[in-house]
Amino acid sequence: MRFFLSIFLPSLLLSCSVNVNTLDPEAVAHAYLKALESGDYKKAYMLIDGISRRYTPYEKFVEYWEGYFRRFGKPYKHTIHEVSKLKPGLVIVEYTWHFKPSPTVDTAAFLKQRSYRMKLKFEFRKWAVKFRKYRLIRETPTPYGVQREVIEE
Repeated sequence: MRFFLSIFLPSLLLSCSVNVNTLDPEAVAHAYLKALESGDYKKAYMLIDGISRRYTPYEKFVEYWEGYFRRFGKPYKHTIHEVSKLKPGLVIVEYTWHFKPSPTVDTAAFLKQRSYRMKLKFEFRKWAVKFRKYRLIRETPTPYGVQREVIEE
């Protein structure tokens, strides 16, 4: 039994981890974009934040990106222009995706490059991509009802 656990547990832990410096937001953004470009949706899914992962099943995540790439084309590379700190624990990454024209699809409506913004959130000792738009609200009961206060956008 010990032999089985000594072989099985390390391989299980390695398969669940992502090989990225998660303390550097630019490295996380680069790994996320690279995983999407190469079609490695599992790695990209592991780089999104916990709240987004809780409310977005893996199948819906893959379906979203495959639909997006069908609509706008598959990017072959990206360029990160700026990483700016919005407030403590929140970073915005501005990047450009570059697309190749495809001879099989009418690419008259496609652009050769598109610029985007991505938010990264610091959660529990690592940076993660904020995939969904949400805000955290603290609700405090009062004698007159419930008072709501926005904690985080």
